[in-house]
Amino acid sequence: MLLRPDMSTRLPLPVTAVPLSQVEHAPGDAAWRSLGDAPRLELRPQGHLPRGWIHLHGRLVRRGGPWTAFLHAEAANGKAMRFELPVSLKGTINEVIRLPDGVTRLVLEPMQGEGEFTLGEWGIKPVGEAERVRRMGQRIVAMFYKHPRARRKRAGLHVKTALLRFQEAYRIAGRLRTLSPVIPYDRWIRDFDQLTEKDRAAIARDMARLRRPPRFAVHVPDGPDSGARQATLASLRQQLYPHHELRDAASALAGGDSRTWFVFLPPGAVLAPHALYWMARTAHDDTRTRLIYTDHDFLDADGQRRDPAFKPDWSPELLRSTNYIGHAAAVRGDLLAALGTGADALDMHGLLLRATERIPRYAVAHVPAPLFHLPPPGDPDNPSGTSPAQVAAHLERLQVAADVEPTARGHCRVRYHLPPEPPLVSVIIPTRDCLEVLRTCLDSLLEKTDYPRFEICIVDNASRDPETLDYLARMDAHPRITVLRYDLPFNYSAINNHAAAHCAGEALCLLNNDTEVIGPGWLSEMAGHLVQPGVGVVGAKLYYTDGRVQHAGDVVGPGGCANHLHACIEGDDPGYCDRAILAQDLSAVTAACLLTRKDVYVRLKGLDAVNLPVAFNDVDYCLRVRKAGLRVVWTPHAELYHHESYSRGGNVSPARKAQARREVRHMRAHWKHVMRHDPFYNPNCSYSHPDFSLNIAPLVRKPWTNRP
Repeated sequence: MLLRPDMSTRLPLPVTAVPLSQVEHAPGDAAWRSLGDAPRLELRPQGHLPRGWIHLHGRLVRRGGPWTAFLHAEAANGKAMRFELPVSLKGTINEVIRLPDGVTRLVLEPMQGEGEFTLGEWGIKPVGEAERVRRMGQRIVAMFYKHPRARRKRAGLHVKTALLRFQEAYRIAGRLRTLSPVIPYDRWIRDFDQLTEKDRAAIARDMARLRRPPRFAVHVPDGPDSGARQATLASLRQQLYPHHELRDAASALAGGDSRTWFVFLPPGAVLAPHALYWMARTAHDDTRTRLIYTDHDFLDADGQRRDPAFKPDWSPELLRSTNYIGHAAAVRGDLLAALGTGADALDMHGLLLRATERIPRYAVAHVPAPLFHLPPPGDPDNPSGTSPAQVAAHLERLQVAADVEPTARGHCRVRYHLPPEPPLVSVIIPTRDCLEVLRTCLDSLLEKTDYPRFEICIVDNASRDPETLDYLARMDAHPRITVLRYDLPFNYSAINNHAAAHCAGEALCLLNNDTEVIGPGWLSEMAGHLVQPGVGVVGAKLYYTDGRVQHAGDVVGPGGCANHLHACIEGDDPGYCDRAILAQDLSAVTAACLLTRKDVYVRLKGLDAVNLPVAFNDVDYCLRVRKAGLRVVWTPHAELYHHESYSRGGNVSPARKAQARREVRHMRAHWKHVMRHDPFYNPNCSYSHPDFSLNIAPLVRKPWTNRP
């Protein structure tokens, strides 16, 4: 290959950001504000705009709005070319771009929605062939090391691509990079949810291998729109799996044997051609399975698919909060028969709650694929078909004392009753100096908390400030408060373990000193969940000082190791599928506010003070709790501010950075299997950033592939 002389020694031209539309920026303020769906700023270099291949670097940190950035290269004739700008988690942009001839200005589109963003230093410089190839090659090679083969293959990044279509490989590698632009659902369907002739042939071969193939009995009620029912029946006739039949309501509700599975479809619902096959293979592969549910989307007035609901794996708490499964389910005949006359197929929420009362969690299978295409919801005020009455009846059958309240968005809030003598909760607060932060935390805790039985254990990790020491001495005389000294080097895990050994509570609440209680019922809400059978940990909803969401549970794997879900959305934003406002099972929650049973904490030997002294110790503990067979529940109804890391500051020193890298390596080595698939984060959602955007390389195992 003939390379032009290298131009890497050229200095980049500084770039000034000039607002064009839908943005505002106060002088002296570091933050910009996006005011609409298409904010625009001109990136104006000092000097002439380079031509040909350029290297654009900068920093873009966003809060709120879709995490997608584009560069528009505009020409004098009005034409423009749009380039995707992948952004790292830290906000770094390093992109090699070929500007077309005639470009007169560069326009940055930092996001697609309202929110805030900050811009660091930006620069632009021309690059020669050698630097271009080096930079593009480095990104491509890095993706081969960073991503497993299956994910690269799904994204289209092969060795052949890198050798024969170098620029295309660079584009794909950019999409695999953290915070790459979001793809629309219609493109995702085209790329990942279409059956080829090769797929259909493989499915036919696989169906022939099924011994004692499961049968499906499908019930489709009559409705006012006969055309809707006919559309559903037409999709049944197009099924690749032949072992199915229609049943009337009485026959369907009677149930059947263990080989027959029952599906209840509303008129207008359309099944993907391979829907029954995929569920049949799932049932065949694990004969313990008695309930199967899939992802779904909705059909608009033109029959186009939209609004996908990519669901978590089995979450009993989420099903009490909302009917997240809906009609996209199949119930095994013997289970349906065992439900008796109380089962009502027209109330799927009640049917699902009754079914799951009778089976262990391993008997529930989730197929992570949108196989059901549902008609628009009949009740816009209750699009999920959630029934508070059915949830209340479900809890009564289980002899769980609780009140069930409908919410404004058509879901349920379950208020679990505390026992006559609630467990004593020991609230553990590590601290070092930072008097005003600690004072705010304690004042809010003592003045607002309505939980009747709690004590506070402050662990002073070598405070030196005289005012802080005086304050701690006075607090030690408070009837609810004990102050412990911990004069060893900072080790968050060891500090909490030390405190737990000195606490009298039956439950431990790990609480950061930079939190602030918002409402009185936070601890009663968390304790109500903790006293439920099988629950080992409960987490809270945390907000930044400005009211944006900081923590709505944790996800393991997406984002690199473990990250907060719904971070930076507005406080009143319901989140993806309303999950930011619904109690649910999760893999982990943050120890900034974490409630756990002391017997569980002691049995599992607390936080890992050896391998995880600073970070991820809470996530590791939650994963060990789940491994022990207990559940981790997050509730949005326990709310606190989290002003975040005042006592220690950020991980900026070389020693702290090295420690952080060691902790990440330990987590990745120890919890590799969970990081490949967090059960409460759908694999069709982005694993580059935990924002529920669509995954450009979904790691979904399709049952007709890799079969003998």
